[in-house]
Amino acid sequence: MTLRLGSRSSEAQVRYFPSFKTTEEQIMRLLIHLIPFVSLFPALFSSLFAPSQTTCSPHHINDNDDNSSLCQLHQFQLKIDHLESVLAESIQNLTEKIDRIEEREKRIDDMAQKIHHLQSVLSTLKGDSLATDERLKALEEEVRLLWTASRKYNFDLHVLESKAQDTEDRLQTVASQAQKMADVVTEQWIQIQRLEQALHITQFINNLSDDPLLKTLGPNFRSYFSRALHQFKRVFAEFKRSHHELQHFIKEKLEKNEFTAALANEELVFFMVYLIATVTMLA
Repeated sequence: MTLRLGSRSSEAQVRYFPSFKTTEEQIMRLLIHLIPFVSLFPALFSSLFAPSQTTCSPHHINDNDDNSSLCQLHQFQLKIDHLESVLAESIQNLTEKIDRIEEREKRIDDMAQKIHHLQSVLSTLKGDSLATDERLKALEEEVRLLWTASRKYNFDLHVLESKAQDTEDRLQTVASQAQKMADVVTEQWIQIQRLEQALHITQFINNLSDDPLLKTLGPNFRSYFSRALHQFKRVFAEFKRSHHELQHFIKEKLEKNEFTAALANEELVFFMVYLIATVTMLA
């Protein structure tokens, strides 16, 4: 039975553990099962050849050979009983060991089946894992590209916001300059209106100077007329100076701004001064 169990275990192990050698495994299994029997021989020999603990008296042996034979037979019987007891105990121990070995062999078979199943599952998982790893790498690469594009878009957006802020600041500066120019134009227009009034007065005085009636009024009126004409010439010169200053101011403001620098020519400046004066008169 032990050899049969050993053979069955060897077949199971060879089936589930191909790395084991069949012949060496069978020899090892046989030696394991023979160990209990080998352990019995010292006990048997020690019992057979040990000196008897129950001896007959020398007086009885010498007196009667029959009694001596009976005594020896009794001693042998005691030894046999002792050996039978030892043998029964050894057989019981051997039986228990065989049962444990069979149970372990059964466990080994079960474990071998589980290992085979786990190896199959592991192979399947490895195949799935490779596909998953490839998909994961592809997704990681896609995420990396998206992050790169996102950082680029954020940088471009920051640059555009900076440019928009700069443009807004420049527009505010231009608006402020335009307001200042409007104030200057208003002031210049007031002077122009005064000059126009002075011009009308001068024309009126010139017309009066040619009138024969004025000639009869005398030199006092002529002196007054000369002073008025001199005042008009001074006002007209001031008007021309203010007009040139306004042109210079507008041209300077246009040249300072990068958006209007290309338009800062004499024709446009003169036209703007004329247009500002006209709009102010109409207002």
